[in-house]
Amino acid sequence: MGISVKFGEGRYQIVAEALKAGGDLLVFVGGGEKPHIGGLSLSDPSASAVSLSIPFHKDFVVSHQVSEKISRATGRRCLAVVGIHVENATKEEISILVRNALACADLLIEQIREHCL
Repeated sequence: MGISVKFGEGRYQIVAEALKAGGDLLVFVGGGEKPHIGGLSLSDPSASAVSLSIPFHKDFVVSHQVSEKISRATGRRCLAVVGIHVENATKEEISILVRNALACADLLIEQIREHCL
């Protein structure tokens, strides 16, 4: 069983889920109008994240930040898979979505600590 959190409203709502994989964490962050798999990052607490993306997707920018944030906060490896899409999003809307995704990461960290996931 995992943990699920959400942050934001309407087309800016982001949902994040975390599952325990042995001693590691698997995290999905999705939202906007079309959640999907766009980028992923794997992070170890003692190293920088390694990221991959689907061509023409920039979701790896968020997965990189989320993976490193959760890994460093929990002291565990974290694989973050991210897919956030709002059609024709402006720079301001993208900033809102990124902030909401990082807020979800913070909420996940709180829940992981609270529930000893």
